[in-house]
Amino acid sequence: MHESSGRKIRVFLIDDHPIVREGFARALTDAPDIVVVGQAETAADALKEAPFTSPDVILVDLNMPDRDGIELIGALHARMPDVKLLVLSAYDDEFRVAEALRAGAHGYLVKTSKMDEVIDGIRRSAAGGAALSARIAGAVVRAMRKPSGQGTGALDALTTRERQVLRLLAMGVSTREAAARLTISPKTVETHRVRIYTKLGCKSAVELTRIAVRTGMIEA
Repeated sequence: MHESSGRKIRVFLIDDHPIVREGFARALTDAPDIVVVGQAETAADALKEAPFTSPDVILVDLNMPDRDGIELIGALHARMPDVKLLVLSAYDDEFRVAEALRAGAHGYLVKTSKMDEVIDGIRRSAAGGAALSARIAGAVVRAMRKPSGQGTGALDALTTRERQVLRLLAMGVSTREAAARLTISPKTVETHRVRIYTKLGCKSAVELTRIAVRTGMIEA
């Protein structure tokens, strides 16, 4: 049920594809209890503009051009702890779902969701509830059931930052580009790389990529 007080749920949209973002904005405007108060196509714009729009819910895409999506969620959560962050992503693997929720997301929907599900997710999030696509809920359960040392459990020894670096390196992103996306120095990226290799027992980038594929961090 949507709010009966007459106050509309204020939503801010973050997606780097204008057509997708504006399409969602138009669709959400049709909901009587939702108003889109702002949009951003980069992480930098989102962090700068979202706080001034006083949103109740921020709809976040994980695939951002200028910053790691998980890192963006963490930054938004730190800056606006009372705002509900709802991921709307094309990715539905266990690793990204777990990382997003760990970073501060209050819900996770996939872009293949019907608009009714997205609207319901926004309402649930605004009310303080959890919003998870059916496919996502299954991924979370599978991740929780995996014993340590298998699947995502193999990454338990890594810090959140190390997992972010690992994903980027496994995708073939250069040290300099990884540093730019995570807003850290190239030297820090190299330090994380050494620690990752040590903790996972890797001796090459090929092994690193295999682990990333096996645990669902990146697609094969």
